Amino acid sequence: MSDEESQQSSSEESEEESEEETEKEKREKEEERRRREEEVAQERQRKLEEKKRKEAEEASKKQRKPGQKRKGLGGLSKEKKRLLKQLIMQKAADEMKAEMKRRQEERENFLRGKVEPLKLDGLGENDLNAKVKQLYERVRQLEGDKYDWEEKLRRQDFEINELTIKVNDVKGKFVKPVLKKVSKTESHMARFEKKEGGHSLSSFRSQLKSTGHSKYALEEKDEVVNTPK
Repeated sequence: MSDEESQQSSSEESEEESEEETEKEKREKEEERRRREEEVAQERQRKLEEKKRKEAEEASKKQRKPGQKRKGLGGLSKEKKRLLKQLIMQKAADEMKAEMKRRQEERENFLRGKVEPLKLDGLGENDLNAKVKQLYERVRQLEGDKYDWEEKLRRQDFEINELTIKVNDVKGKFVKPVLKKVSKTESHMARFEKKEGGHSLSSFRSQLKSTGHSKYALEEKDEVVNTPK
């Protein structure tokens, strides 16, 4: 009896498992079908939107006049472009003023931190003389430091220039000299005047010897003979 019950229970379990697998397959098929339907609907919607966009572009092209420009920055009128340029220049000027003001404030804050305010109230003659001497020594020291720094910068510039020349010499870098401007007309005329042998026509003519006979002498004699008396 126990064997029959165990077989019956096992058969029931197998049937339940098969039913569960069947239900699972049905759910998977249903989900797959829904996913495909959604993809088809999305593709149809995309094609419809693309078609509408193309129709709108064609309609705008038909409505646009032949000489009319496309709307946007390139289609602005001269007046709007001028106003836009003025706004850009005004904004740039405002930013430059703000930058200069910020630098001036930074400079004043730096000097205020380095230089203490001068207090002369309640000081006697001896104290004033001592204060003047102290300020004089301070100014003299600062001027000396300024001269030292300027001399140091000048020496560094000279050394940088010398090193640049040495590097160019090592690399063999050729510095292009300043060429003299030559008129094209003169160069063309000089080229036309030269012969194939390399001598110019003017020099060749100057080397010819004069025969003392004019090539027009015979014609003048004939004219004198044929003149009626």
